[in-house]
Amino acid sequence: MLPKSCKMPKQKNMLQIDVEDWFCDLDISEWDKHENRVLEATNKILKLLKETDNKATFFMLGYVAEAFPELVKNILDQGHEIGTHGYSHTRITNQTPKEFEKDLDKSLKILKKITGEKVWGYRAPQFTIVRKTAWAIDILKKKGLKYDSSIFPVKTPLYGVPGAPTKPYRISSEDIGKNSPQETFLEFPLSTFKIPFIKKRIPVAGGFYLRFFPYFFIRYALKKINKKNQPAICYIHPWELDPDNSKIKSLKWYYYFNIKSTEKKFKKLLNDFRFTSNKEWIENAGRTN
Repeated sequence: MLPKSCKMPKQKNMLQIDVEDWFCDLDISEWDKHENRVLEATNKILKLLKETDNKATFFMLGYVAEAFPELVKNILDQGHEIGTHGYSHTRITNQTPKEFEKDLDKSLKILKKITGEKVWGYRAPQFTIVRKTAWAIDILKKKGLKYDSSIFPVKTPLYGVPGAPTKPYRISSEDIGKNSPQETFLEFPLSTFKIPFIKKRIPVAGGFYLRFFPYFFIRYALKKINKKNQPAICYIHPWELDPDNSKIKSLKWYYYFNIKSTEKKFKKLLNDFRFTSNKEWIENAGRTN
């Protein structure tokens, strides 16, 4: 059962793995042209999590789950949560509500067949639940999911809901940028840090931002978040720990920026902070109320 309020449990942060292959930002019609490398890269993450006694939510792309059902089972067997990342990795901003629902249904059906369990959470491709796609929240609720984690409470050229809460909150499609106490559906916004003096928020949640910023700054920002009795909510992609993969000319520079630094920084992150899954965090929050 979801907690009646978003009271923070004693410190554990949330780690999320967006399980997609290195070519999945291309149109799905091109995917068969490329070598699958997601299995080895995801297993590397599982090994690091086991060594550091951390847990995570794995947002599985339906395409990957369909191709590697044993990977899904292995993730679950190791005590992690399975969420959905949709099937085709299509930005919601490029979908109609009907197309989005069909894509979501396909992924949920695949995951249910593999795990026998109901999925609780969703992550939008490229964080594309934004104000103009707020309708997606109602579809997620309709399908019986319990939370979303797709909102960055900042403005970037690609995504963001500036002004949204920076800690877990109850979300409504009527205004995805504010807490709606009457709702039961939860939003887990990705972590940001407000720079002193200029008072501007920047993303520090992992992924590209883990690669872009020096690790001491990431560590400082997450510790500041924790001092407010808030969980840091971080993410990473398996391909970011696979620097030897091929390069695709049509993908932008930031896909490969400083990618050789990822594994070293990620190991530091896992040793410096405690991480759990979204589902376990919700269950613990419920017990603290």
